[in-house]
Amino acid sequence: MEKKMMTFAGLVIMVVVLNACPAIGGCDEALVELLPCATFVLGPGVGEPPSLCCAGLKHVVAGADTSEKRRSLCQCLKEKAVGAGVKVDPEKLKHVTDACGVKIPIPIDPNVDCST
Repeated sequence: MEKKMMTFAGLVIMVVVLNACPAIGGCDEALVELLPCATFVLGPGVGEPPSLCCAGLKHVVAGADTSEKRRSLCQCLKEKAVGAGVKVDPEKLKHVTDACGVKIPIPIDPNVDCST
């Protein structure tokens, strides 16, 4: 269950960030980059996220260089998030992006429409 929750946290962060990550190869690779964020997002979410979380998030955001890549990865991650069936507080996700100093290209909302 813990592994499932950690994977989902990475997925949700990616859905929220709506990024493509061509530098690391795509959806699954982006999840690996974001796994260090899972304990922060799924836990009490106090303090600052781990430095590896911020590094992974920045790397993924840097790869979001076209609308097509963002849409493709958004859809992939939304499908995985729904499949995982775990819910994460969007406010915790916003805290991660703010604390890491990462500007995201869309509103923080797990229900974002990936087609736009």
